[in-house]
Amino acid sequence: LQTLGGIPWQAYFQRVLSSSSATYAQVLSFLAAFGCLVMALPAVLIGAIGASTAWNDTDYGFPDPMANKEADMILPIVLQYLCPVYISFFGLGAVSAAVMSSADSSILSASSMFARNIYQLSFRQNASDREIVWVMRITVFLFGASATAMALLASSVYGLWYLSSDLVYIIIFPQLLCVLFIKGTNTYGAIAGYLFGLVLRITGGEPYLYLQPLIYYPGCYPDENNIYIQRFPFKTLAMLTSFFTNIIVSYLAKYLFESGTLPPKLDFLDAVVARYSREHMDKATLVKSDNIVLNELAPVNPRHSLTLSSTFTNKEAFNYVDSSPELSNTEDN
Repeated sequence: LQTLGGIPWQAYFQRVLSSSSATYAQVLSFLAAFGCLVMALPAVLIGAIGASTAWNDTDYGFPDPMANKEADMILPIVLQYLCPVYISFFGLGAVSAAVMSSADSSILSASSMFARNIYQLSFRQNASDREIVWVMRITVFLFGASATAMALLASSVYGLWYLSSDLVYIIIFPQLLCVLFIKGTNTYGAIAGYLFGLVLRITGGEPYLYLQPLIYYPGCYPDENNIYIQRFPFKTLAMLTSFFTNIIVSYLAKYLFESGTLPPKLDFLDAVVARYSREHMDKATLVKSDNIVLNELAPVNPRHSLTLSSTFTNKEAFNYVDSSPELSNTEDN
């Protein structure tokens, strides 16, 4: 889940798409994989220090963070109770600054993605820059409010990170597979797959958010807080359902519009008719509507050579001219 769910992250693709070449993007991806392992070493060392510390000899007291279920807060606890005051001050300040920087960049990138990729490209292709800016402002407020609510409800930062990878794995990863490897998928399939995956994920429950499941899969059991835990791999099931729903709905919408079962005016997302209409338009319509795209024109192989003798192939016309009375009289004179 975390491996495949960590691929379609906005931060990763933002840097891949900004690379100067495909080779540089590949090198960046491989180096980033090893960089993640290196950057994880300090966290492992801090966790080992927290696990081996005699907390009874510190101001933290008894019981230890593990018994208090504060293992996910071990970094600020170590900085506060095992370090000098000045190191705790600058260390906690650095952690807070890093968290706030990541939070505001995530909210801004999410709002810009929604305004550009969803609102403008799918619903309002002719939207002005001022309208897009206002959509970004509104979505910044909405995403910030939802993030604040999630932070207040969740008791673990790791849980929120795990939940983010969870949602990306279920919702975004199937979309990425369809865009890159499945030809013919469109907006209708993407929306259907998104909704199916989201519904199956929410109905499966989430212990980190104290969300009870609506669908009880085999092996479901309650924990000490009476929150049901799913043992069945329903997240992978939701991901596969989203993936196949995207494909099926895309091809179904394509068939219904291209066969004439549904009129073109019902293609309100311009995902099928506008995409494939050029293949069914005649030349007069293309020229009149100024819709000819040069890179989509098929190469034309000439049927005749460029020599003069092969250009004029109507030999009967030549014979008719040679046998005309006017030409014969002219030659006799």
